[in-house]
Amino acid sequence: MTLEYSIVIKRGDGSAKIVPVEFKRVLSAKAIRITPNVARQVVRVTYPIYVLRSRAAAFLESKKDWVAGEMEKLPDRTAIADGSIVPLLGRRYKVTHIPDARRGVWLEDGRMFVSGAPEFLNRRVKDFIKAEMKRYFTSAAKSYARSLGVETGNISVKDTTSRWGSCASNGNLAFSWRLAFAPVWVADYIAAHEVAHIAELNHGTRFWRRVREIYGPDMERAQKWLARNGLYLYSID
Repeated sequence: MTLEYSIVIKRGDGSAKIVPVEFKRVLSAKAIRITPNVARQVVRVTYPIYVLRSRAAAFLESKKDWVAGEMEKLPDRTAIADGSIVPLLGRRYKVTHIPDARRGVWLEDGRMFVSGAPEFLNRRVKDFIKAEMKRYFTSAAKSYARSLGVETGNISVKDTTSRWGSCASNGNLAFSWRLAFAPVWVADYIAAHEVAHIAELNHGTRFWRRVREIYGPDMERAQKWLARNGLYLYSID
């Protein structure tokens, strides 16, 4: 896969944006396919092995207006700063910077207090949220696993852009830490979804029966919420 190519697209406000492009030949591909990754702000182009890359690039150029529309769907990213309101598993906290404190990051009375130098505030808050989400997903996944009669492997959180969670064949589970910004019942659904994959590594009828068994009948509600609002979980930079 290569990234030495980019396209210039016009944004809705009249400005221009340079978007990097990933090209990849795929043995099983029958046609050129363009996939804008809005969260990563990159465009992926896959094409058959018998197609020249120059032809794939020309096809991409012909679709620039559509690509621009897709890339515009991501809301502006905002860095966490003193006074920011940060959602965390269904609750909202006001970030309050106390530079001389020696407690790292802690929650108290609806506030998220952050100590240390201001240039480290954004990273400290995100590290804190990631740690909180690892604890949350570890607890939720193990609880669902007990209900299903399976065992989890290692559980981790990552900054993924294509999937909210994943399950390896050895039972290792990974989740997007950005689910912290979603309602807790949405994060619960992703935990149940990935645990169900330990028993069924597919999306067949038995898999969905397992998800419904441990999560309940409202999984479609969580799916619809992510379809409508998932991109907004990437608005915090």
